[in-house]
Amino acid sequence: MPTSPAITSLAILKVNWDILHKDYIENFVPIVVECVINAPDDVVSLPHLQEALRSQFGLELPLNPLRQILQRATKQGYLKRQSGILSRNAARCATLNFADVQQRVTRIYDTVAGRLVEFAATNHATQWSVEQAEAALLEFIAERGLAFLYAEAERSPLVLGPAPAGSAFILGSFLSEMRRVDHQLLEDVEVLIKGNMLANSLFLPEHGRLSQRFHKTRVYLDSSIIVSAAGYAGKDRQAPCTELLNLLRDYGADLCCFKITFEEVRGILDACTIRLRQGQLDEAYGPSIEYFIQEGMSASDVELMAARLPQKIAGLGIRVDPKPSYEYRFQIDEAAFEARLQDEIGYQSGRARIHDLDCISAIARLRRGHDSYFIETCDAIFVTPNTALARATRRFFQVDSPPGAIALCITDYALGNLLWLKNPTKAPDLPRKRLIADAYAAMQPPEALWKKYLLEIAHLEQSGRVSSDDYYLLRHSTAAKAALMEITQGYASAFTEGTIAEVLAVARENLRADLRRSLEDAKEKRREAEERAEQLEAGRAQVVSRVEAFSNSLAWWLCRSLRVLAISTLGIATLYSFPWGFPDLRSSWLWYALSGAQGLLFIFFLANMIWGTTLEGVATRFQAWLAERVERTARHLLRLEHYTGTQDLQYNQPDENQNADRAPPVPSKDGAGHSGAHAP
Repeated sequence: MPTSPAITSLAILKVNWDILHKDYIENFVPIVVECVINAPDDVVSLPHLQEALRSQFGLELPLNPLRQILQRATKQGYLKRQSGILSRNAARCATLNFADVQQRVTRIYDTVAGRLVEFAATNHATQWSVEQAEAALLEFIAERGLAFLYAEAERSPLVLGPAPAGSAFILGSFLSEMRRVDHQLLEDVEVLIKGNMLANSLFLPEHGRLSQRFHKTRVYLDSSIIVSAAGYAGKDRQAPCTELLNLLRDYGADLCCFKITFEEVRGILDACTIRLRQGQLDEAYGPSIEYFIQEGMSASDVELMAARLPQKIAGLGIRVDPKPSYEYRFQIDEAAFEARLQDEIGYQSGRARIHDLDCISAIARLRRGHDSYFIETCDAIFVTPNTALARATRRFFQVDSPPGAIALCITDYALGNLLWLKNPTKAPDLPRKRLIADAYAAMQPPEALWKKYLLEIAHLEQSGRVSSDDYYLLRHSTAAKAALMEITQGYASAFTEGTIAEVLAVARENLRADLRRSLEDAKEKRREAEERAEQLEAGRAQVVSRVEAFSNSLAWWLCRSLRVLAISTLGIATLYSFPWGFPDLRSSWLWYALSGAQGLLFIFFLANMIWGTTLEGVATRFQAWLAERVERTARHLLRLEHYTGTQDLQYNQPDENQNADRAPPVPSKDGAGHSGAHAP
């Protein structure tokens, strides 16, 4: 009996996770990157990428899982984030050999089918068309491919079962002949068998899905999800939210939002109304206002939207709930959590911070301390596109939560991705050889891993029946762990939901915002540098002032000390040289004169220290005194006391008004200061 595709798919999934730590989503990264490489534009747009997957690979991937795959591609370096958007990294993309492997497997498929047509005609007189040969080959691969791999691995004869006939007999003869004469062609057949197994692991042909549904679990939506789902931010942003809400309703989730979230949505519409009414559109930025401007809506149009908001939300199947009452047992430390939110997210708006705090706190009270390991049974969860909020919430509460417990908050794309993993991925409507080539090029497991695949398949066959539910359960579980790790590590998100033009517009706006922030940062750094320079200059001036004060003080004391030393020396010398024996004046007059001169010099130094008397000053005053005495003596001798000179000058002073332009009177030859004609 052929091995069930569920067993081989489950084995491949298990080994990839255990050995390579690759989950199911990882298999689609090369396919998505190949679409990015073939795109005409460098920037990544989700709607364009979704269409490229549909046209190039026949894949219908929902937008939320596609965003998760883009995040993986960014982590691996195939994409780079610049100015808030994703664009391809040409150097890294050049290392992807997807197209080469895809073409090689396609050539192998055509070569094997062609050789099979020749063999059937030559050895069995059977004229097969290429299509008939391909059908026989695919039938053999599906039913006997795994047995062929076991036989090749063990170097044992290929057993095709009792009395094979028809195409099976021709295929058996063909492979036996190739084992004898053409080992390369035999290896090519192995490639096709492996590619078929890999294709089954991506698109399990057996119908199935995880039957677990949401059980009394309320899913509370953030305001931006409601805005996008209601169509207030354009169709491109609406699509992933619509997909998510449809999946949630399909699984029986109770869609809700808190009243504070409803009020925040209405506040967004009211703010847009005010901008449109007042014409404040130059600095208008945000998905809603940009959409309203692009669509040419007026203030009254948006105001009508705000008035119809309750009906709009009800039409989306969303119920508006009040916040639950506070209970001490289930109350979180809101002050500490608010500080953590502000520290990790850096809210510009206090209202936004309080809204997020109140929503997470309400979810904690609704759970009433219960821990759940499944989203479907966690009682309540908050869904947001804000990765930073989901990450901060998990980090804050994971200390008190058991490992693997569902967090209070999850991102919309992570939730949409997990719900998508519960359902089978629809196989593309492409020829089987194309699916084989695409799967082989996408996964490319190393040769050593195939032995582990075969061992795991044998182990699963011996353990009993394996259903498709087991396969979906494992791929959901491993992807959930990977999604949890990515939220914890917090890879930067980027805008990809819009068209190419919208993505570029966001990039330009983000670039302008980055430039503004750079200028503000430069101004702030310059101001800080100037403040530091002023502080350094003030400190330097203070040091210089202290040095000057110290230097002046030291110099003052040194000079004083030198003066005291000089005066003391002079005083001692004067006392020592004075003729204390009082010899005869006539014989020792010089000694008396020198002692007297030293005494006068000593007195002068004392006066200099006390009053600052200098020789120059004394000489100047003595000169003035001496000149005055000489003048008085000369006047007395010449009898000129009554000629004061001042009176004559006053007598001959010209009229100030009448003689203003005249020169002053010239003194007479006798020096009296007046002319001889007017002498008294």
